[in-house]
Amino acid sequence: MDKNKDRESRKRKLRAGVIDSRTGLRDEEVQEVRQAGRRRKRQIWLAAAAVLAVLAAAGVLGFRMYQNGRQYTEATVLWEKEMAADASSGYETYGENLLRYTRDGVSYLNRKGEEIWNQAFEMKSPFAAVRGDYAVIADRNGYAIYICDKTGCRGMVSTALPISKVSVSSTGVTVAILEDTKSNVIAFYDKTGKKLQIEVQTTLAGNGYPIDLDISPNGMLLMVSYIYLDEGLMQNQVVFYNFDDEGQSVKDRLVGGFKEYEDSIVARVRFLDNLNACAFAQDRLCFYSLEHTVQPELMEQVDINGEIECICYSENYAGIIVSESGGPKKLFLYGASGKEMFSEEIGMGYDHMEVSGSYVLLYNDAECRIYSTSGKLKYEGTLPGGTDKLLSLGERRYIQVGPQVIRELELK
Repeated sequence: MDKNKDRESRKRKLRAGVIDSRTGLRDEEVQEVRQAGRRRKRQIWLAAAAVLAVLAAAGVLGFRMYQNGRQYTEATVLWEKEMAADASSGYETYGENLLRYTRDGVSYLNRKGEEIWNQAFEMKSPFAAVRGDYAVIADRNGYAIYICDKTGCRGMVSTALPISKVSVSSTGVTVAILEDTKSNVIAFYDKTGKKLQIEVQTTLAGNGYPIDLDISPNGMLLMVSYIYLDEGLMQNQVVFYNFDDEGQSVKDRLVGGFKEYEDSIVARVRFLDNLNACAFAQDRLCFYSLEHTVQPELMEQVDINGEIECICYSENYAGIIVSESGGPKKLFLYGASGKEMFSEEIGMGYDHMEVSGSYVLLYNDAECRIYSTSGKLKYEGTLPGGTDKLLSLGERRYIQVGPQVIRELELK
């Protein structure tokens, strides 16, 4: 056995010493050269792949920079469809489509203006609120609320008291301010319209008179703006309630109250997402963090020099137009945490301002300006016909709703 091992060892040594007649190298050296060649090829391929990846990334970045910097000057009509005229029509962006409501009913329209579903009703003064897959339509100072999702109406609420405000969560939980002569009630309903065993009673001498409210997307938190009396003076406060398990240990589930507003009226409150909320006052914007759901925190206060003429908001942004005495009007856009995204002087007259997708839209019957949320002016020009609602479908495509027509526009 040992002799065999010794014989094999001598053979290996002999093979290692053999000279290749083509290269003049021993067998071991040939193998090393071949391995070095393969390593070199791999290095070349890796280097080429890296160069191609860099070039591709540079191309994408260059295209994005081109798109971000590009400004369009013309809006052309791709298609249009006539609709029945109704002076009471209102519109809300609902997912990628539109919700149209009138005194006679509500309909859900796709991007072609085609009706997906409708629900008939009779209301004197309909208004709507939308979040996620749910929408509610209520009769202001009336007694009816319709709760809908993208398949149709899921429930109807008939209230005993007049309705002044409504809000809906992404889970379909609906809250409403119901007005009474002596006190007001904030009532809760599930997505089928069933009244929940949750209610907030308010009086002017107590918490105050609620002038606006909003429920968080997950339906767990409630934000309310109250007017209240303090030593005979009218004051304003913003209050947060927690209806999750964490709020059970807190009296009346009231987890935060902010009275810094004094006599500055907070006309609108809004959850931008589950963890961030904004209060729009006469002379300031206040951004709140709900990261600690039983201890809301004021993260940023933006003081305004001038008069707030218009507000807009979405899931990620809050915007305002400010008019200063003797100066130009100015548009400000803020992120959910209160960080200023951009500000811009505007010289045009406008009837509407809204955030749609990644764009801020300013428009009236015939004129329009479109800004990216980073502040780039993307379009300045006219629109065909009258405009009641404008909805962004992306960089260049928009849905325009007029009094009797719906169109898709392409910017060029």
